[in-house]
Amino acid sequence: MRGVPLLAVGLLLLSGGWAGTPPASRHPIEASATCFLTGERVSGMNKICYYECVAGDVAITVSAVALCPLSLPE
Repeated sequence: MRGVPLLAVGLLLLSGGWAGTPPASRHPIEASATCFLTGERVSGMNKICYYECVAGDVAITVSAVALCPLSLPE
């Protein structure tokens, strides 16, 4: 789903983006907190996994037969 990439874009916008950052350190997720699984719901052939993060709640979509990851990088 688009929740995690949009969160990363939002964090980049809040931090002023990547301007002036050396190419080797252009990873906005590596120094941030972790999101923890709070619930899941099956919808057709998909499963929606819900996470609680410092910056707000996030949802991702996986296959209905897959396991939701217990945590996500924020």
